[in-house]
Amino acid sequence: MNDILQQIMNMIENTRTVPSISSFSMIGFTVLLIFGVINCILGYRLLRFWMMLCGFVIGAGIGFGAAYTGGVTEKYMYAVFMVGAGVLLAVIAFVSYKIGIFILGAGIGIGLGIYVFHPTTSLVFFFCLLLGVGLGVLAMKQAREVLIIGTSLLGGAMAGFSAAKLGGLADIPYGLGLSAGFALLGMLIQFATNRRKDDDEEEEYEEEEKGYRRSVRKPNRNTTTSYKRSSRQKKTAPKKRSEQRKRAKENSERRKRQGKRSAPERKRGDSRKRNLVDEEFERVQESEYNNYGFD
Repeated sequence: MNDILQQIMNMIENTRTVPSISSFSMIGFTVLLIFGVINCILGYRLLRFWMMLCGFVIGAGIGFGAAYTGGVTEKYMYAVFMVGAGVLLAVIAFVSYKIGIFILGAGIGIGLGIYVFHPTTSLVFFFCLLLGVGLGVLAMKQAREVLIIGTSLLGGAMAGFSAAKLGGLADIPYGLGLSAGFALLGMLIQFATNRRKDDDEEEEYEEEEKGYRRSVRKPNRNTTTSYKRSSRQKKTAPKKRSEQRKRAKENSERRKRQGKRSAPERKRGDSRKRNLVDEEFERVQESEYNNYGFD
């Protein structure tokens, strides 16, 4: 285990202390710079992506450790173990939000611990693992704050030291200063663009309360006049209702009186209507005969 850690730290140290940047290393540092800036600014926004990425990296490390402890000698079997475990943990991180948050927080903690402490022994590496587990548990409770600070620090370190390498500057103090600047800028941007819902609700409540106080202190004329009109309407409404009821009763009584007429009266009325119709029909016929010249 110590040999593997020593080899990994030597590889990291060699990349950091490259005297002259080749074209291949320049491309690598440019990718790290872009990746670090994105992580600084959009670390919390791209939460699912970072959870899957950290899950894949941690799973690949677990697969490598399992293959090494199992005594695997073939190189392609190392790749199979690493890819299989990485894909499995990435899928788990994507499906389960809580597990993904823990994996992302643990990955940030382990990454920062390795970058700061450079573990070459099992004890120091175990301390980095404890740091990652602690940050993962804390991220499950305070996801917004921990992830914003963690992604800003990790992205700032990547971007700052990569920019220093591309510019031909020393890691200390230029790389460290650029890393701190990127990290602070990323924190400010992320905290400003990823506000809590509780804070927004509190501000809306305060604005509503202020508006209510103003309306109570300075009542509007339109509201007072409308209130007076509504009060007048409420007072006159019972009178109008009583009048409408009286009219309805009178109309119903009239209809009842008209319906209570005797049968002879009804017959007389019907006969009168018939006589009038017959007389009118005879008049129309006489006029037609006169028009055609019949006597």
